[in-house]
Order: sequence, then C-alpha cells, then structure tokens
Amino acid sequence: SPTPAPSLSGMNIGTCKGAILAGLMALAGCDVGGGATSAPPRQAVMANGTLTLVAPEGFCIDKRSLKSSFALLARCDTLGDPNGTFGAPLGLITVSLSTAPAGAPPITAQSMEAALSDGTVLDRRETKDTVLLRVRGTAPARKGLSATYWRGTGQVGSHLVGLAMYGADDSGATGAEGGQLLDRLMQRTRAQAAAQVVAATQTTTATE
Repeated sequence: SPTPAPSLSGMNIGTCKGAILAGLMALAGCDVGGGATSAPPRQAVMANGTLTLVAPEGFCIDKRSLKSSFALLARCDTLGDPNGTFGAPLGLITVSLSTAPAGAPPITAQSMEAALSDGTVLDRRETKDTVLLRVRGTAPARKGLSATYWRGTGQVGSHLVGLAMYGADDSGATGAEGGQLLDRLMQRTRAQAAAQVVAATQTTTATE
C-alpha cells in the first residue's frame, strides 16, 4: 500500500502494517489479550512522555502495539476486558504521531481530500483542530473488513495526530459512529494535555 503524506494522516503504513494486521485479527473474533491478567489501559503516555493518549468509551489500548509514536486501539472485550465495552461498535483504531511543521497552514478537509491517493470521500467531520474523512477505498487485507473506513488528522500541542478506524460493513465503526468516536478520542486527548499544562503551571508557581 502506498504511504500517505504526513499531512494527510501522519501514519506510515509500511511501519505500522504488522500491528494493524494483529489488530485486524481481533476484529475477526480472535482474542488478542494474550492471556493478560491486568485490564487493558484506556490511556497511555506517548511521544517520549509529552502526550497522553486517551481512548474513547468502549475502547482500550493494545499494550503490545504501543510505541512512542504509534498505538492500536480495539474494543475492550477483544483485549481482555469484557465489562469495558459500553456498547461500542466492533472496530479498530490506529493512532500515529508526528511533529507539526512550524508555520504550516492548518489542515482542512479540502487539503486532505487533495492528498487522498485512493478512495472516494463519503462524509466529513471538521472541527477547529481535527479533520475526519469517511472514505470508500481499497478494502484492508483481512476478510470481513469493510472498504469503507475513517481517516483523519488533528493537532494536540506540537503533535500531529494521524487517525484511522476500521470495521466490518455492518459495524457502526464504519458509519457515523466511527467518526464520533475518533472525535471524542481527540477531545479527550486534548483535554488531558490541557490539564497537564495547568498542573505543570501550578507546580512551577508553588515552587517559586
């Protein structure tokens, strides 16, 4: 698969392929929890400690996939927590981080669509700091996964956050609900970053 431009999704498909395929196995009904005795996390520190990723409701982070700039999320029951799904659709989220170029223009739905090398845009969700596209393109190399998926990008501080969400044709992950979940992931991650800035400021003030 071609590697998209960083401004489009922030994700290197070649680098992440192995982790993505492991996650796709979970969608097919395989238990990717690996017999873990602890509950899968709902947030994780990334980017050498400078960003905390916070999952949307019903999703947990696959600890085995976690790197400084990449994380794979799946519905919590597929990762070993049967009580943490909260009615979430069966799906897979990938998150990748890169450094936002200094002085670069903001990413818009139009610029993302212009950079899209494969697929037809079916829907858009655009907020102040996040752009999401629902795309019909080439189906992932895993039986049962839809050729319709979400991809997008947003910014948290100095980080560009590349997003993608996959699911089956009959899963809410490939419909409007998928876009809503990615948007909530960004909102929660951004809120956590803001809270950390406030806490750091308060600590600095207290020590002066």
